[in-house]
Amino acid sequence: MAEVDARRVTGYQDFVDDAPLDLIYVADGSQARHLPGWQDDVFGATCAGAIAQNVYLFCAEQGLNTVVRAWFDRAALAKTLALEPDERVLLTQTVGYRPAARAQHTNGGGGR
Repeated sequence: MAEVDARRVTGYQDFVDDAPLDLIYVADGSQARHLPGWQDDVFGATCAGAIAQNVYLFCAEQGLNTVVRAWFDRAALAKTLALEPDERVLLTQTVGYRPAARAQHTNGGGGR
């Protein structure tokens, strides 16, 4: 596992560089060898979708913004993370403050 700040390669949108949190969903194909053929892709995507939905629910309850993204350079992100050949990036998900909460957070004003 690489310990790097990979925000700059998790998407092309300008907000990813400053996001307080970027989640990267990676499927490890070596852990799904018992699944026949195409099912490892389906299983990985289904799990990533379920996790991302839970993050959406958490962010809604906590007053945070989040967005799942699939528009990024997969090869560059895999290289930045030093992924193994069996590992592939499925999605990224940015978590951040809502505009009013962000202003309060960056100005040192309380917040949650």
